Amino acid sequence: MKKGLINFKKCSKDRLTVEYIETKQELLETDWSIFKENNTKLYERFKLEDIEQMVGDIYDDVENTYIVYKSLMKTTLNKICSTKGSVQNANTSGMSKPVTPFVKLPKIAIPIFSGKYGEWTTFHDLFTSLVHKNDSLDNVQKMHYLKSHLSGEAEQLIRHTPITSANYSECWAQLDKRYNNKKYLTNCILKRLFGQKRINVESASSLKELLDTTCDCLHALRNLNINVNTWDIIIIHIVTLKLDSETRKQWELNVCASDSNNDLPTFEQFKLFIENRFRALEFLEPKVSMAQQVNKNYNYNNSHGAKVMLATNSSSMRCEYCSEPHKLCFCKKFTKQPVEGRREFVMKNRICFNCLGSNHTVYDCKKVTTCRVCRKRHHSLLHFNPQSEQTTSVKPTIENVNSSTSSPPIVSCLSTGRVSKPRQVLLATALIKVESKNGEYHPIRALLDQGSQACFITEAAVQFLSLKKTPIQGVISGLGENSSTIARSMVHLNIRSRVNFDFVFTVKAYVLNKITSYLPERSVNTNLNWLSVTNLCLADPGFHTSNKIDILLGADVYSHILTEGIIKNPACNLIAQNTTLGWVISGVVDNEDKERSKVINVLHAQVDKEDDILKRFWELEEQTSTKQILTPEEKACEEFYSLTTRRDESGRYIVRLPFREENTLCMSGNSRDIAEKRFKSLEKRLGNNKELKEKYVEVIQEYLSLGHMRPIAKDDMKKDKAFYLPHQAVVRDDKTTTKVRVVFNASQKNSTGVSLNDNLMVGPKLQADLRHTILRWRLYPIALVADIIKMYRQVRIAEGDAMFQRILWRDCSEKEIVDYELTTVTFGTASAPYQAVRTLHQVAFDEGDNYPLAKDKVLNCFYMDDLMTGCYEVDQGLEIYTQITELLGKGGFKLQKWNSNNQELIKEIKEMENEKDQGQLYINRTNKDIIYMDNIDKVKEISHEEVKEVEIKIDSTIKILGLTWNRSQDTFQYLVNLPPLTTAPATKRSIISNIARLFDPLGWIAPSIVLAKVFIQKLWLTGVSWDEELNVELVKEWIDYREQLSLLTDVRIPRWIGTTLNQKLELHGFSDASKTAYSAVIYLRTIDLEGKIHVTLIVAKTRVAPVKQISIPRLELCGAVLLSQLLIETANILSIPKDQIKAWTDSTVVLAWINDHPSRWKTFVANRTSEILTNMKASQWFHVSTKDNPADCASRGIW
Repeated sequence: MKKGLINFKKCSKDRLTVEYIETKQELLETDWSIFKENNTKLYERFKLEDIEQMVGDIYDDVENTYIVYKSLMKTTLNKICSTKGSVQNANTSGMSKPVTPFVKLPKIAIPIFSGKYGEWTTFHDLFTSLVHKNDSLDNVQKMHYLKSHLSGEAEQLIRHTPITSANYSECWAQLDKRYNNKKYLTNCILKRLFGQKRINVESASSLKELLDTTCDCLHALRNLNINVNTWDIIIIHIVTLKLDSETRKQWELNVCASDSNNDLPTFEQFKLFIENRFRALEFLEPKVSMAQQVNKNYNYNNSHGAKVMLATNSSSMRCEYCSEPHKLCFCKKFTKQPVEGRREFVMKNRICFNCLGSNHTVYDCKKVTTCRVCRKRHHSLLHFNPQSEQTTSVKPTIENVNSSTSSPPIVSCLSTGRVSKPRQVLLATALIKVESKNGEYHPIRALLDQGSQACFITEAAVQFLSLKKTPIQGVISGLGENSSTIARSMVHLNIRSRVNFDFVFTVKAYVLNKITSYLPERSVNTNLNWLSVTNLCLADPGFHTSNKIDILLGADVYSHILTEGIIKNPACNLIAQNTTLGWVISGVVDNEDKERSKVINVLHAQVDKEDDILKRFWELEEQTSTKQILTPEEKACEEFYSLTTRRDESGRYIVRLPFREENTLCMSGNSRDIAEKRFKSLEKRLGNNKELKEKYVEVIQEYLSLGHMRPIAKDDMKKDKAFYLPHQAVVRDDKTTTKVRVVFNASQKNSTGVSLNDNLMVGPKLQADLRHTILRWRLYPIALVADIIKMYRQVRIAEGDAMFQRILWRDCSEKEIVDYELTTVTFGTASAPYQAVRTLHQVAFDEGDNYPLAKDKVLNCFYMDDLMTGCYEVDQGLEIYTQITELLGKGGFKLQKWNSNNQELIKEIKEMENEKDQGQLYINRTNKDIIYMDNIDKVKEISHEEVKEVEIKIDSTIKILGLTWNRSQDTFQYLVNLPPLTTAPATKRSIISNIARLFDPLGWIAPSIVLAKVFIQKLWLTGVSWDEELNVELVKEWIDYREQLSLLTDVRIPRWIGTTLNQKLELHGFSDASKTAYSAVIYLRTIDLEGKIHVTLIVAKTRVAPVKQISIPRLELCGAVLLSQLLIETANILSIPKDQIKAWTDSTVVLAWINDHPSRWKTFVANRTSEILTNMKASQWFHVSTKDNPADCASRGIW
């Protein structure tokens, strides 16, 4: 039936006859009867619970397919019959009536009803006339129509109601009962009637909208059988209050001039007056052209007339200087005046000195912007500099707009230049074909800009192509990082070459109202009779004609379209460059108009690296402990893994690449040419560094010897869907061994502008929380650590997917380049972390029942490939070693670099390792003591005398402050790696980059880290740009803090928290707040066998106080909320019952709030006390004096 439904939908109209459809209906009924008969037999033979396990929801799915198929055939049959009936009627009535030609009227569209009361009446009337009372439709078809025309709340009301004949009447009645509520409908109409905006400036459109809305509301009320005939005077009174002063004046004069002054005016008279009024205004108002609706912001930087052109939307404002429709700060005539003249004009006309607004003074100005030159409270155009006033005019200030944290920030630059000679520069342009929503390609003029790291498109072009926009929030900043406009959306463009129809690529473009002015600035005469240019196929035949630009293609596209071929005109500075879009012309041409200046427009966009580092810093500081909810894509990825993963004969797992779609864009296009260019560039780099080349060749040879990559047969090299990954050497000087790594770039785009990673699902985050892993590790008196050898490369990729992981390699430039396929999960692909960790868990699921002790360790004690666990006795540790080694061995994983704080345990493990494999090198070399653990580079060994340390890292970022475990002392300590101070000026970028590298996952040095957080807030409040030099006070404060960081090396935190089996544990938490921050800290209280009490620091958190002034008691309450969250999270990790939790605060106000019902307090207090009482009981909160509160130092900060 499903196949029949699909074929029926694809069937051509010519084939759809009455006989054909009736035959299909007979076959459908036969299939349905057979299915029901088999279903009945199934229930007779098996038990009900067995049937549910076997068939699941198959019956419901088939029934739904049957209903949809039958309904579709009925609808099609009715259409055919009605069409034939119309033709027959026309033929038979030809004798008595004149024959009228058949006119196909447009389809009547029923609006979608979203559940808003104001939409119900229109939807009800149309649906009733077209569907509900249509006797040719059965109830099942009506139900389909009803469900397809609902959304939002209305759709949810009947979402789970099955599509049956009986249910239609019930659903329609349910909707009618809910939304055909006269009281609510009346209320909505009156709100709309009385809520109309007042007209400030008389205009035809505003009057027309006011009258239309009023009439529409009155008609709606009449449809509800409400008598509004006596409401005339009330309606007139309400509407006249919305009129502008001039129109209201004319109305009153009109009423007074009438013959019957004593009679009240009717609404019909008022309506006639408004209609005559807006008709007259339409005749009098000038027609504004599109060119006049765009106001160009000219910024004159010098006497030669260089300018930056930024597009802004015009409004109804009038310039006080020239009366043109633009703001004063954008006025060309005003900016041409000397500063003294501008200042005199502003003072004389009582204009605001700060924002140049005309309706207030500088004392009442609410703008926070200041002069860009001296930072004082006046406009930059009014800044007076006697030394440079004669030659330079100051740029107008443009307010900074911060980008949203949910989207990548766009930092954009606009380059400007000046011209002293009469010449003009032609920029490279091309006519390209862009795909619209309906699949058609339209020619659009594009600017090719090698200086831009992003692509842009105008709003007009997006509307013309009907493209779907993705909301974002990003700042496009001008020269000197001053923000000029905001990109609020982004689109995906499918672009095709006009000259090479097979060349298609996809780009992401930010949407702007305008990209640049017409290019060239005006049409130029240029002679193309040089070196046969006239015979070339130009990318833009009208390159010399002034025309608009709707798309800007950045450097990422520029590198893909360039091909061999360049021609230079010896007579002038024009060049022709060959591209896949055609030959592009650029360069300098003579300018006959000596008074004109050229316009140089360069957009530059990028994502700041420091923002990524800072993001990781804040992510680590954020409260976690929320249950992960999978997105639809993550669920799909999980299902795909479960369905496609298999094991080979040795037990090793074989996975598939999780593509989002079957036929993805990365499967088309050319990626080998790009990979070959990148490889030849790599060869040059390796050729200049002999040592680097030797290390690189060693790594590749290891891949070959282990079977992790294989050469491709010549027959397989021609596969169209194959994808080639560029690779390069990454040298990490902070690493003690394996400094050279081979990195595969799966984000490199192919000729269609799509990369492998663009088409892969990332999968859900399975990586354990590092804080939780460390907390569990601290429970055991005996620590045990190890890591997995080449974890990613122990998972194989299915043969059919290996072609998407091809690389190029040769160890000598004189040899031929060979194509290889990577046969394992490859680090660099988007899905690799998920596939590696998911396979590790799968081993535990598949084989864990035979190794119960190891199963728990695999699922809870791994951080990526690093094992951090422990035990209470040596025998237990040996059992963990045996079980986990055998369990992971079942899946092809092998552990190495075993280490422990217990000498007896590590000695036993070393002996067992040596017995298993005498030929391999393990951690049993006693002269190698310090081990550095990293989730990418595994365990590193450094020669030392007696101390053994393990460095704990979360990523490959070089840390200024890192956490390590001292094996001999069994304590945690901090390593400080301060880079030397340079003579370069201290900027916000450099300082925040350093702060983001402070690594304190559990908050053990929170009193020091909180000072860095407060300092970041200070930097933001100063308003300085990223690369602006900081003032002396801030620099001194940073240097003082930086120097004190070295003292943290003396801090020691015991790894073991003193816990033993069957021991009573108590958690005690403390919270505090100051004007700058609030904090929470948790300690564990234990009692040993000798009756001694041990108290150990577990975890701490700090938050910076908001910029907005908040009272100390409220900040104390925020600290209490943070503490309650942290206590519950920690108790769950350490398996401590909730009744063994105690919370302490030095705020009696907070205790009073907690010990009363939240409904008594205002919203701020009520919301937070509710959350506290949800986590804990009020009886678990106690008072502690300020001097005894250990959280005090974390809220205030200490050096």
